[in-house]
Amino acid sequence: MGMPYIKAEDQSARIIVSNPLPQPRTEMVEVEASSLPVAPFVIRDSRGSELPWQLTHDGKVIFPATVGPSGEASYTVAPGKPAPVDERVYAAFYPERVDDMAWENDYAAYRAYGPAFGASGGAAYGYDVFTKSTTRPVVPERYFKELVQKVSYHTDHGDGMDVYDVGPTLGGGATAPLGRDGNLIFPGAFSEWKILDNGPLRTTIELVYNYGGGKETRLITLDAGTPFNHTECRFEGFDADSVAAGVVIHKPTAEEYVTGADYVAFNDPTTAPGGRGVGRIYVGVVNAQPGVTTRYMPLPAPKGKATGHAVTVAPYSEGSEYSYYWGSSWNKGRFMTFDSWVNALEDMSRRLRAPMKVKVER
Repeated sequence: MGMPYIKAEDQSARIIVSNPLPQPRTEMVEVEASSLPVAPFVIRDSRGSELPWQLTHDGKVIFPATVGPSGEASYTVAPGKPAPVDERVYAAFYPERVDDMAWENDYAAYRAYGPAFGASGGAAYGYDVFTKSTTRPVVPERYFKELVQKVSYHTDHGDGMDVYDVGPTLGGGATAPLGRDGNLIFPGAFSEWKILDNGPLRTTIELVYNYGGGKETRLITLDAGTPFNHTECRFEGFDADSVAAGVVIHKPTAEEYVTGADYVAFNDPTTAPGGRGVGRIYVGVVNAQPGVTTRYMPLPAPKGKATGHAVTVAPYSEGSEYSYYWGSSWNKGRFMTFDSWVNALEDMSRRLRAPMKVKVER
């Protein structure tokens, strides 16, 4: 855990978190590190229980806050040595696997495809999903087994596997500008990468894509305790006035998708539909951008089992920030039914439109 050394008096502070929704919430909250006492310090809730925290690359202190319906919670920050924190998120770049970028939290793991993959002629434009039925990190072990021990991560060895089909699509939640002809301008592999945060509670990755005559920069943040990645995008040089963020729709269950007011969801059959023990993967996007719409966009021609995309579409002007959330679960993992996954997307939409408020008192 990083320690911020800040010019401030060595004294206690109080963090007040308020919840405007009539439902209980546990979420990662953040405060400016410069507003807190000099480190090292300990964060405790009102019952005196210590909470884990992390200093992020952009000078924030994050920690999980629990607040009752339409309520308020108080946390104290006092000098002290914080307890060790279990790693609940992880990210790594794998040049030995054609430049994969892989990351995870306690819900699921993901992969984006890098320069060597693109140079080899590979066509997987969106995000891959690694299912998990455990809360512990699995990415390092899976890559070691796949690359060194030759034990395939496409088979479930007790904690999940890779059975999601990306191909030349947006996969599990990527973005693409909509050209003036109304068609998606698909990204290829990323060309640059940075890991800005790497646990124990948040991982942050920056990926740069050059395609379609333009440049896209994605800042992907994944916290512990949530099924959703947060992605902030910047687009430069595209002949487009809107951007789609969505998920690919696969046969044989192409009708099993949901389009809400600001979210889309799909009950994906995986690469082995009906295969014993494979299960189903739930994917989705929540997009609270102003002016967002949702729809199904068929591909001009099917690509393997991919028939189209369920997308959220929002206006975009060059130089502005495009922000949305996306994620996944497995029916052998944290969300056992598709209905519960759709409920999670609807709940995320409510939370985004009524964020918790955080205040520091010294």
